[in-house]
Amino acid sequence: MPGNSRQESLEFDQKLGPDFIHLVPQESGIYLFKNAAGEILYVGKAKNLKRRLSQYRLAPKKKSFRKMRLIVKRSSSLEYQICANEREALLLENQLILQHKPPLNVAGAYSFLYPYFGLKREGPRILSLGYTTSPEALSAHGFELYGAYRSRACVSDAYDALAFLFTFFGHICLPERKAYGDISFSRIVCFRQLPVEWEALLSALFRGESPEIIQTLVLELLEKPKARQLSADVQMHVKSLSAFFKLESQKLRAVLKAHGMNANMIPQSSRDRLFLSRD
Repeated sequence: MPGNSRQESLEFDQKLGPDFIHLVPQESGIYLFKNAAGEILYVGKAKNLKRRLSQYRLAPKKKSFRKMRLIVKRSSSLEYQICANEREALLLENQLILQHKPPLNVAGAYSFLYPYFGLKREGPRILSLGYTTSPEALSAHGFELYGAYRSRACVSDAYDALAFLFTFFGHICLPERKAYGDISFSRIVCFRQLPVEWEALLSALFRGESPEIIQTLVLELLEKPKARQLSADVQMHVKSLSAFFKLESQKLRAVLKAHGMNANMIPQSSRDRLFLSRD
């Protein structure tokens, strides 16, 4: 045992008993660190419970082990549950984090803010495009939602790409945008005079069914002198749209199809479970 882990192992043994770690099986499962009131502070999963929990017991005084030492320090008890395999452990871990939102699962508490696209037709001439990590906010304003996607950066880049490229074809409607006010964790842009058929093409892009809107934009932009002058910016945004289709919407559609689902959107809390259980 490394000398600088002696204090940590003593604290672990004092709280859980000197024989606790010897009774832990070398199997896949999840573990719960709890405080004195029995509240869950942290949920974790392991391919080998004994090996993983031994790391908490022997955590050295290094920066990379700071989180482990903090969890042990704040905890009063530790429970574990054996799972059939690592995938089941991951699914159960995800479920428990969503259900209990343990304060020390920082990454778990916030990683479920997955992004969505929103579309809303406002009369025959105006189409509004939205991006949000708060789907209820856009839904309350009548937007059709698509997602939940995974990468906020990728989806945000795709939103920026559409907002930029559409300026070559339509006019931004500021009064309609102002009518929405400030919506938390959301962005909205409203366009007038975009081709009516683009709404269906956008829906197909967001659903991961077809990148036809990207091909349409590229062909139409070739006829725009200003777009040719800004060819570097145009190419960058086209690449962002292609990356979104390949890495986000197409992958989400494949998973939904594997589960027999044809929805435009799923709750943020369901995304990881669907992806992990697709096989």
